[in-house]
Amino acid sequence: MKTIKVFIASPGDITEERDAVDLVVKDLNSTIGDLLDINLIAIRWETHAWPDVGDDAQDVINKEIGDYDVFVGMMWKRFGTPTKRAESGTGEEFKRAYDYFRLFKRPKIMFYFKKKPFYSTKLEELRQFQSVLEFRKELEDFGVLFWEYSENIEFERNLRIHLSNQIKSITKKNEKSKTRVPKIFISYKRADLNKVEVIYDMLKSRGFQPWMDVRDILAGKIWTDEIQKNIKSSDFFITIVSHNSVIDAVSETGFSTNKELDIAKNKFRSEEHLIPSIEDLPVNSYIIPLRIDKVSPPPELAKYQWLDYFEPNGPDLLVKTISKLFQ
Repeated sequence: MKTIKVFIASPGDITEERDAVDLVVKDLNSTIGDLLDINLIAIRWETHAWPDVGDDAQDVINKEIGDYDVFVGMMWKRFGTPTKRAESGTGEEFKRAYDYFRLFKRPKIMFYFKKKPFYSTKLEELRQFQSVLEFRKELEDFGVLFWEYSENIEFERNLRIHLSNQIKSITKKNEKSKTRVPKIFISYKRADLNKVEVIYDMLKSRGFQPWMDVRDILAGKIWTDEIQKNIKSSDFFITIVSHNSVIDAVSETGFSTNKELDIAKNKFRSEEHLIPSIEDLPVNSYIIPLRIDKVSPPPELAKYQWLDYFEPNGPDLLVKTISKLFQ
């Protein structure tokens, strides 16, 4: 099992975001960590440094923190306390990470700036913010693509996606893993396409293999054949439950969501042709109704436990459910 260390760097004015990074790392460790056979650890000076002597406190932290794989930096209105080598501890931590990246192409660097307005008449606070603005300009000169956020919940959601992508990049580069990832067929009404594409992207960012017609059917392929084939080969069949799914109109593919569900349940038969058996489905295959609107699932889904994607923990619960069932 490979260990991936995520170092958290920031001044002291955004403690909630530091805790959010720690939480996201722990959550990802219990989901894609198990899936990719990796162990994710959040590294922060509060938990991974200890009393000792150096040129200054930051020098001690630098030595004791050691090596890591991902650097997550955050700033708002404070730049931080100067060290003997840099204008702030966070600035020094970034520069060390950046210098290593230039030499060894690691660690991965992700930096976030909070853009929530604030007001101050204190000269020291204004000087601190001026230093933050100068640092932003320095990152731009270095070619760093940083991210902005206004609220903590926005930061946490973006970080979860970004960190997932970084972890996938690291594991693809450093390991030739043969671990099979779950394939997930997504059945939906075309009127829900915009919402479903968000779910597709989220699942893909978590290391899964989602499948939906508009994203994965190549030009020249026969729609009905591709849909049947990919239902047969999927480990999970997610059927989207929404206001639009109440009416089972036939889509452009010639399929309805009910017809796709019937194939997944291996019960559908047609007068025109016989739908092939799906006895070759993986042994542990699951149907998951996923509500994106507050509507009652249709009778044919009554026996299946559904998930509510619109709840705050909906995406995480879906990922955890798939990970646990797949194992």
